[in-house]
Order: sequence, then C-alpha cells, then structure tokens
Amino acid sequence: MSGAQLHIHSGTVFLVALALAVLVLLHGWITRARRRTIASRLFGVFYGAWVVSVTLLPFEVAPPGSGVGLDPYWRESVNLVPLRTIRLYLESDLGRVAWENLLGNLLLLVPLGALGPWAWRKLDRWGWVLGTGLCVSLGIEALQFSKRFIDALQTTRSVDIDDVILNTAGVALGYALFVVVRAIGRALQRLRRKDG
Repeated sequence: MSGAQLHIHSGTVFLVALALAVLVLLHGWITRARRRTIASRLFGVFYGAWVVSVTLLPFEVAPPGSGVGLDPYWRESVNLVPLRTIRLYLESDLGRVAWENLLGNLLLLVPLGALGPWAWRKLDRWGWVLGTGLCVSLGIEALQFSKRFIDALQTTRSVDIDDVILNTAGVALGYALFVVVRAIGRALQRLRRKDG
C-alpha cells in the first residue's frame, strides 16, 4: 500500500467474512434461531466472500482514472448483445477455456438459488429468487465495469450481458434443485408418518 492506495485481496475479504460470521453466530444465539437457519446464513457469508473474491479481486483503490480507464481494448470488452459471447464460445475452438467460462458463470450463483430460500423465506418464490439473482448479477457486472476507473492494479474484467443471463439461469437451476429436494423431503416425511 502506498500513499492513498488501499490493496484489497481475497485474504482481506475472508477476514471480513469471518467477522461477519461471528456476528451471525451471536445474532442467531441471541434470537434463538434454528441451527439450520444459522448454518445457511453462515454459508451465505462465506459464499458471498468467495463470489466477491472470484469476480472482483484483486483490487487496489487509487484516485479515479488511475486504472485502465477507457483504453480501447477494455472499451470493446463490454458486450450488451444477448447471447453473442455464449455463441462465440460455443462456436470457437477454445475448448476447455470456453467451457470453464460458460459453466463458471452458470454455476456461480447456483448456491444462491439452492440455499437462499432456506435462509430467507422471502426467496422461496420464483419471482423473488430470480429477481434477487438478476440484481446480484447486474451488481457484479456494474462493479466490474466501475472497477476499471479506480483499480490501480489494472485487473479489469470484461462486462457482459451473457454473464448476467448465465448467472440468472444458474439461480433458476439452484432454486429448481431446492424445490425438488424439498418435495422429496416432504414425501419421505409423509411416508414416515404413515408407517409410524
């Protein structure tokens, strides 16, 4: 760290997540929340820290304009045409790199869809969980875009509407898994009651 610059990396984020986890535990103990709820919220804290570290870090805050700014390469890395990048990856010969990008963006927010409704009942509806996933994904892309103007490390990432599409599809996939697992669990409970 030099001058007014502040370097933020994964270790910093996970230390903050650890402090938040302690607060979640204390809050759960004080409010006598169910263990399942506390466990899912703890997972949410560490999962959120992981998402931040994967999508936004490393990060070095510096005066605005000290990073990549409007360098032509990065200006062209903004894609607002739906399915352009997905099609490009599917038609390319990039092989593993293409599939890692596609699957990585698809799977990034699956845990939000699968465990979000478990921790927060409000997310136990298609509209709410998809809306939340869409907002989280748009927030990630907006932060990645703004990062280019203040990140002295120049670790700018592309901004792509296809990432939002894949992230939101991942939330839908996660919520579908949640619904299926819950239905199976309820069916097993009914069978046990009949046998008992």
